[in-house]
Amino acid sequence: MIILQVIGGFQWIDPFTNFGDISLVVLASSIIAVLGFLIATVFIHLYSKKFYVGETPKSWSMFFRGLLLVTLYQLLKVPFTYKWIYGDLFTVLFLIFQIVAISSLVYGLYLLKKEVSL
Repeated sequence: MIILQVIGGFQWIDPFTNFGDISLVVLASSIIAVLGFLIATVFIHLYSKKFYVGETPKSWSMFFRGLLLVTLYQLLKVPFTYKWIYGDLFTVLFLIFQIVAISSLVYGLYLLKKEVSL
């Protein structure tokens, strides 16, 4: 376990004691965010399969990928919130993942707006 802490930056902190009385609320809000984005992703997928026969437009594909990445981002945020992982390398990787997720979501929304305004 010490090798993981030194090399990888992993440690275990009990999520129910890390923030005192609000720890359960913080954990529940993270779970609700993950479930919300996941449900939205499923609905976008079902919508695009139902209304587009053949190839889905790039706007909906990018929006779907963006929501999926934001879902994964919310899931990855839990270890950072509770400081289960730490270190500069993990922070940089998490930041890059966050930028990619938000960029693909914004680009998908931009393409959707462009379709509507045509």
